[in-house]
This record gives sequence, structure tokens and C-alpha cells, in this order.
Amino acid sequence: MRDKLIIAASGPDRKGIVYEISSIINQCNGNIETSRMIRLEEQFSILILIKIENKKIKNLKDELKKIKNLKIDTNPTTSINKTYKNRFHLYINGADNEGIVYSFSNYFSKLNVNIEEATTSIKNAPISATPLFMMDLVITTSEELHESKIIKDLNALSEKLGVEVNLTKY
Repeated sequence: MRDKLIIAASGPDRKGIVYEISSIINQCNGNIETSRMIRLEEQFSILILIKIENKKIKNLKDELKKIKNLKIDTNPTTSINKTYKNRFHLYINGADNEGIVYSFSNYFSKLNVNIEEATTSIKNAPISATPLFMMDLVITTSEELHESKIIKDLNALSEKLGVEVNLTKY
């Protein structure tokens, strides 16, 4: 029987981390289904969803623990086949101000909207080198939403925060 397992690892960045982790997964006949990896300053983090035979999970965990200077957590999970009435992609960019992530996540929380994916970054504007904040979200809900009201609310919130928003249906 094959189970799904989430592996989360973080530690100081160095060459070969992805190779070491994926090599162990491969040796245990695991299959990487989804992954996210990022280097933040001097730290590296990885989040991986794998499918693996139940009887090989203990060996996988033991081998992963041998990787030096890496904190590793593993958690079993199950597949979710949830259908959503609404799925959107929201892109936000503009002046870097405190509270942007909080303000938008607070708004979506009140609507019972799930933030499925979020990526944020700060980049310098091409000519002025002014810091620009960018946030890319995938949001979902199983409830009926009025898209025109959401767009109106998002525009009001974006005006207050000095950012622009672009919402598209997935």
C-alpha cells in the first residue's frame, strides 16, 4: 500500500541539499509529486509531497535524519478531492508597506476564503530603485461569492495600501 507523506526541511543553504533529499526518496522508492523550495537569505527550505510504500517510511525517516545541519519533519497525509465553486488568482504589487499580507489575509478570512498558495517578494523598481512589494495568491472557496463585490472590496483595500490588484478566475 502506498501512502502520502509531507517532508519539510530547513537549514543553512549549501550545494547538494536537493540531491541528498531526492536521492534518499528515490532509494526508498518514493515518488515526489509536488515540491516547493526556496532560499531565504542564508537559509534553505523545502516542502515535498511524496508517495511511498508504507513499509518504507521508517527507513526513509531514518535516512533523512542522517543529513547534517537540516531540521526535517515528516507528516502523513491523505488525498483531498475537494471541489471549489470559486478559484482565483490574485496578483498584488505596489509600494512596500507594512501590513499588506495581514490586510488581505484578514479580508479573505472573513469571507471564509482559503489562501491555497502565497508567494511574496520585494524587488526594486527599474528606474527609481524604489522597493516594490509583490504578492501572488491562489485563493479558493466552496461557497458562492459575488465576484463584483470582491473586486470592489479589493480595489478599496488596495487604494488604502498603495498597491494594485489583479484578480482572475482560475
